[in-house]
Amino acid sequence: MALGQPCDIGVVFALGAEQGCTEDLLNDLHFIEAAGVPIRLGQLEGRSIVLATSGHGTVAAAKACQMLLDVHRPQWLISAGFCGGLQASLRRNDIVGATEFVDRPELSESLARACAKALASGVPVPQHQGLFATVPRIVARSADKQALGASTGALVCEMESAAVVEFCAERAAPCLVLRVVSDPVDEDLPPDLEPLMSAKSTARTLGAVVGALWRRPASAKDLWQLKENALIAADTLAKHLREVMLRLPLEPRIGNIVSDE
Repeated sequence: MALGQPCDIGVVFALGAEQGCTEDLLNDLHFIEAAGVPIRLGQLEGRSIVLATSGHGTVAAAKACQMLLDVHRPQWLISAGFCGGLQASLRRNDIVGATEFVDRPELSESLARACAKALASGVPVPQHQGLFATVPRIVARSADKQALGASTGALVCEMESAAVVEFCAERAAPCLVLRVVSDPVDEDLPPDLEPLMSAKSTARTLGAVVGALWRRPASAKDLWQLKENALIAADTLAKHLREVMLRLPLEPRIGNIVSDE
């Protein structure tokens, strides 16, 4: 698959750590950059897949979503990645699907249509489905996650998916949201995480790591555990996404046009 060639399914991740295990599932893999967004093009058992790594936040996610829809015209788009648990019923590595967003009731209808169409084709049901909170910053402290969960009733929080669903709704493009719980509600994230998330290059990431270790030598253990947890979460998410991507219903294409017949 080349840049500009239509694909079957597009997936937007915020970070490389979230998408790496899904990338490993693909054959005939190619890496390119489009509109400043790193993307991977590949095949999954005959289905063409494009993975976009947007960076964190709604603005970056919307930009990646627009690129995918404009350039590769996927029949389905998925917002995927990590999330923080906000309820005690969700444990680490649980898969969660969005059916609505806090303060965004207008997005529920498009999500409901996409979920119904997917489930009718045998797509596996996530362990949990319900209300998501798309937030502007990482919610790192357990006390803050508990408060957010209590005040909104949301299952999880993350930083991108509402923007992706909104853009897809404007384009009438079917969109699913599938996330894996990387940190449960009773767990504090390392205080050094946000600078690492904000780094936009390898050099800056390395600088953030060095700075964290200089300020707090004990952070080495925290960062190592965070890496281990992220690898397990990414692998769990990739296994679920594989089954979803193989079962999503696709319409035949005539040239670059999707046929409804």
